[in-house]
Amino acid sequence: VFFVNGDDTEDVILVYTVRAVESIALAFLPPTFGAITLSAFGPEMFDQMNVQKELVSHFGAIVSSGLSALMAWFMYPNIQVLFCLPILFAVSAMLSVQYIPEGDPLMGRGFHGTTEQRDENGCVINTHKDEAPPTASTYLEVFTDKRIVALIAADVLHAVAEANVGLIFNETLADVGTYSSNNKGEDDGYNNDDEYDGNDDGGDDDNVMKRSAIPLLAAAGSLAQVTMIVGTFVVGWLTTKRGWGRKPFYVAHLAVHPIRVLLLLLCLWTNAGSFWLASTELVGGLTGALGIVNAFMRADILFGSGRFNVVDGVQATIRGIFATSSSLIGAYILQYNGPMVALWLSFAISIVPPIVGAIFVPETLGMRQVDFKEEKQHEKQMRAEKKLQDKEDRQYVEMADQETVGRAVIEGTSETTTKKLSSQLQSADPEKLDVYKAPGLV
Repeated sequence: VFFVNGDDTEDVILVYTVRAVESIALAFLPPTFGAITLSAFGPEMFDQMNVQKELVSHFGAIVSSGLSALMAWFMYPNIQVLFCLPILFAVSAMLSVQYIPEGDPLMGRGFHGTTEQRDENGCVINTHKDEAPPTASTYLEVFTDKRIVALIAADVLHAVAEANVGLIFNETLADVGTYSSNNKGEDDGYNNDDEYDGNDDGGDDDNVMKRSAIPLLAAAGSLAQVTMIVGTFVVGWLTTKRGWGRKPFYVAHLAVHPIRVLLLLLCLWTNAGSFWLASTELVGGLTGALGIVNAFMRADILFGSGRFNVVDGVQATIRGIFATSSSLIGAYILQYNGPMVALWLSFAISIVPPIVGAIFVPETLGMRQVDFKEEKQHEKQMRAEKKLQDKEDRQYVEMADQETVGRAVIEGTSETTTKKLSSQLQSADPEKLDVYKAPGLV
């Protein structure tokens, strides 16, 4: 930020490089937080501690938003110093990590479904230090599991639909961008340079937001966080204390986004004021609040696999790639066709994730008591038994040759095989046929 002075090639390369590095760094955080929470507090407290972590995170976001708005207001237009705040927060986070108990690292991977010992603070004591680590499930088993595939697919589509909405919302509320006042992709004729005595080196209204937009952006962000705090508390209480299932909240989390996009379209279409535009964040915050069950569902499915962190990391990576690509494509659509077209496209995509979640993602409550590896071994055994049964059924069918049928014992064959055999027997020579009929065979 401090080295970027314009829009020449070197500056563009610098900005893209920094954003790429930032995205790589942020991709580590979700699986890392999940592993730390699981290893330090165990599966019994995983949901509860995730709720507490999210609540603290949302409170922190409100504090950060307030500090940023305060500094930006008094330092406007030279607000580059705001980017020192993330450095301060990052350093404090790194210093705080040393106080987190290590717990059981293998439990953090999804092994060890029950906690054997805890210390006085309720943290897991590692009782498996001297034991060899269990064998993890194969990557093929994990990433071909229909439940995991459905979760990742719904999450990626949700990220693609969501990528442009934040960009359009922030630029419209800040009154920057060529379309900011008329919503038609045309220059709005307003020059923000008058706001700060000509310090803008660009000389046009597209690159600097108005000072009055600062409290609006801060208020909008805080509204979203307040919604997330209330929603996270309610969802956490219902799922951890009352035993409610995960899927209703999961589908609702995916279904809220299309509603928010429609509200934004309504605000732009009616030229509603900044207050109404900012108020849509109340609905947007519900997406994050209800989405807390995502981590619960992955943990439910993957306990015992040893691949909990891997799935988290792969999902975050795929989500990031598709979200970035969507943002890039959406930015061009936004630039040349305006926000209405971009939002309608986002709305069309956003309808798909809740359908995928409702149809293909099962209710996972109670799955945490089932070991993933044992479940897969049972599935292999069932497939082997079915293969053997199908082989025996084919042998029975071969005995029913139309010209040489003597006697066919078909008791115990599957319904499908019985129907095939029935068809062959009916066309055989009755004089050569002597059959003991199975139930349902005419």
